[in-house]
Amino acid sequence: MSSRQATAIIDLDAIRHNFDQVKLRAPASKVMAIIKADAYGHGASKVAEALVAADAFGVARVSEAVKLRESGIGQPICLLEGVNDPEELNLASVYELQVVLHNQEQLELMANRGARRHVWVKVDTGMGRLGFSVEETPSVLQKLGHQGLLGLMTHLADTGDRRSTMTDQQVSRITSLANDLDVPGSEVLSIANSGGLLALQKPPGDWVRPGLMLYGASPFDDLDPIPSLQPAMSFGAPVISVRAIKQGESVGYGGIWTADKDSTIAVIAAGYADGYPREIAQGTPVLVNGVRYPLVGRVSMDMICIQLDHSYSEEAHSVKVGDRAILWGDDLPVEEIADKAGTIPYTLLCGVTARVNRQHRSNRRG
Repeated sequence: MSSRQATAIIDLDAIRHNFDQVKLRAPASKVMAIIKADAYGHGASKVAEALVAADAFGVARVSEAVKLRESGIGQPICLLEGVNDPEELNLASVYELQVVLHNQEQLELMANRGARRHVWVKVDTGMGRLGFSVEETPSVLQKLGHQGLLGLMTHLADTGDRRSTMTDQQVSRITSLANDLDVPGSEVLSIANSGGLLALQKPPGDWVRPGLMLYGASPFDDLDPIPSLQPAMSFGAPVISVRAIKQGESVGYGGIWTADKDSTIAVIAAGYADGYPREIAQGTPVLVNGVRYPLVGRVSMDMICIQLDHSYSEEAHSVKVGDRAILWGDDLPVEEIADKAGTIPYTLLCGVTARVNRQHRSNRRG
């Protein structure tokens, strides 16, 4: 593996620490660890292997679940989007997957194929995306017949806003529904996501479904890092050139940055093909040898540039080819970089591309 490529160093101990924070916030609840989208870019199989204490894993697609099973993961795996055709239903049976049921077409598919699966019934309490309405859920449960009901699931729509009252309304709707039902399994509820776990004094439900917080990032709109969480990804790349730029010369495509004095720049081997956003703001910090340097010029496919002599410290003059630049992680929170890119941490973490070398590290097992 070339040393001149972007690398994401994944701290599995940090992910375990964050899982422990979930248990502290919801000690009586079972935990479905969400590892869809390749564990938000962290490597789903490796993360699953590290989280032996998880009661189940949640993924979006059948293909994700199959990869986990074929890598040796034996814990329950839940298909959060359910199955959409006979082939997926068959794979759910072969690989012993839990299925989320969220529309009438899926209900008919399972009934027509005579398949017996362990299912979660998803109730739309305000997200407006997937799920049966509160009013139609009782009839859905009656039609389930020989299916094994694991419980009712809903998804919280506005936990990113700490001031929102919508979360309480959603919790009230599904708990009231469960209290009115007399169907085995309908009393089991899965409600809280990362935002719910972090924002609510007592996260509701028998199951919680942490996603982003497992990876140490904040789900809140204010983009303030959560002190109790440990960032799991350090995304960086090597310096591949250090060169002088004369006053008046520009750097990169379109010449959007021009040196206002004789300057020194460092070229770093990472760009939008690695997952570093092209639209990120000029001046965004990049960390090299513990010092922050501003991004200058347009992000290209394979490279970015930083200005070294904006700082007159001795460290600025010690940057050399081969040094590792941190794009986020360590002392450069992903939340801060997301803000500079006008996006959210989810997008950055999930957007780290396949050509980036992922290195998983841990000082303990299990």
